[in-house]
Amino acid sequence: MVPEVEDRSKPDKSAAIQFKYGKIRVDSLSTKTPNLKMLDANIPWQRNYKYLGVTLDKNLHFRDHIERVRNTALFYKARLGAMLGRKSKLSRRNKRTIYKMCIRTVMTYASPVFAHAAPKALHRLQVIQNKFCRAATDAHWCVRNSILHRDLELPTISKYMKDASKRFFDIAGSHPNALLRGG
Repeated sequence: MVPEVEDRSKPDKSAAIQFKYGKIRVDSLSTKTPNLKMLDANIPWQRNYKYLGVTLDKNLHFRDHIERVRNTALFYKARLGAMLGRKSKLSRRNKRTIYKMCIRTVMTYASPVFAHAAPKALHRLQVIQNKFCRAATDAHWCVRNSILHRDLELPTISKYMKDASKRFFDIAGSHPNALLRGG
């Protein structure tokens, strides 16, 4: 007796999303949209879809993704607040290390994908880093954020993400696999 081979394509774990580019507002889920099927099961159309931890929307603005990441980072920052805060006995170097390992990694996961989102959306992540810098250094309100970043040797979130994106695409461009090189 031959055991049945399990089919890995599961229609109940699939979704369809249509990406639009342009300023014309057309409902992507209109009546003209065809029904997609897999193994005789309808595949539902979605406006947003979370794939590998990145929330994709039909216009690729990444607002929902950045909001979710921001809330997760704030959650971790609150949990680590006693160690990272103004009254903590930890050194600035250790506070910086904890921030980089626990909070910044949450905010910048898959950043090559969304690093070039609207600056206004990315600014919401920068605010979290600014607040960390101010609390970690116990800085007075009149000290500029740029000074705090310089003292803690932290680049802005936008710069960090763009540098990570550049490193990623440089590595991909010299990869032996032609599909990754794009050629």
